[in-house]
Amino acid sequence: MRDLIFMDLDLINKLVFDVVESVRKNNDGHCAALEFTVQFSRKNGISPDFLLNIARICDSKGMFREEYVFVKACALLGEGEQQIEAYFLSGVLAYFMGRKEAALQEFDEALKLDPGHVNSLCNQGIVLAELGKKVEAESRYRRALELDPGHVSTHCNYGNLFFGLGKMQEAEREFRTVLELDPGNANNRCNYSNLLVELGRKEEAEEHFRLVLEQVPEHVSANYNYANFLKEEGKVEEAEVHYKEVLKVSPGHISTLCNYGNLLSESGRAEEAAMHYRLILRLKPGDADARANYGQLLFELGRYQEAEIQYKKTLEIDPCHVPTLCKYGNLLKRLGMFRQAEAMYREALELDPEDVNTHYNYSLFLFKLERFDEAKEQYIKAMSSDSSPIFF
Repeated sequence: MRDLIFMDLDLINKLVFDVVESVRKNNDGHCAALEFTVQFSRKNGISPDFLLNIARICDSKGMFREEYVFVKACALLGEGEQQIEAYFLSGVLAYFMGRKEAALQEFDEALKLDPGHVNSLCNQGIVLAELGKKVEAESRYRRALELDPGHVSTHCNYGNLFFGLGKMQEAEREFRTVLELDPGNANNRCNYSNLLVELGRKEEAEEHFRLVLEQVPEHVSANYNYANFLKEEGKVEEAEVHYKEVLKVSPGHISTLCNYGNLLSESGRAEEAAMHYRLILRLKPGDADARANYGQLLFELGRYQEAEIQYKKTLEIDPCHVPTLCKYGNLLKRLGMFRQAEAMYREALELDPEDVNTHYNYSLFLFKLERFDEAKEQYIKAMSSDSSPIFF
């Protein structure tokens, strides 16, 4: 910060103002701002350290795109360890701005300078996993752990990779390793809780959820996942408490709004549920699942015209949304539009011949029309599945 005091204030203001303006005008890229910063810094003898100080100020003000420009300029102008760390930080910033391919390139630059830079290997693994490049991600995690067997972040993210691949034993090994290395790592303990839920070890899962929330009461992911767990266990009031905790911290948390809305709907609190669905659709109009759930709620309230509007909008967003095709079939059946209803059920089964709910609801439809043999066939298909039908 002292470096900033001794620099020419007019020089500082020009550099920062021009970068801010360039970033504002070019939302899709930072090339012009970066080129200007590098040239301006060379011409005026501005050091990489000084650029990092400006970047820190940008970070404190939430100006992340501008921060990226100054950090990347430091990477281009710096040397040695400072240059490596600047490339790494550029990758982190690019990732959080949603520029995953750019993030990979930044981490690559850091690794060219230092092939043993463990943080770059770990973060590259994270990005590759999110891009679906699981094998490449695993190779980065393995290399990182060869270099630093106790690297907590790598073990945690390697566990997430295994969990996503369904390799539960390997995932548990990684999560337990982190618990030994860093017992206070709340994110890892939350991930381990989710794994235990999947393994059916419910008491252990609940114990770990509670430990996370003792450490970090406002932990969004732990509150959200614990609420889902409690909801599945039929502990509706407790689940509601934790959904509310998420929304205190993150009022626009879509998944929580949706699941909380579903809980309210299932509890008969229709108006509250409708409020949550409407909020989701204001925040994310293209959310097909939320729109379908809102349509179903309206159907249950007897507001058929409004329900049909939501079903139609859902199918505009996703013409292959099987649950909505089935629900729309139920609505058309209720309105006596049998030919159109059957077309909906058939279309749903063409898209997903194994869908239990469609088979079950189609069987009820056929029974109503006294087509008993066909109804029996659909009913048997519904009941022979491992899943239970949802009664609309």
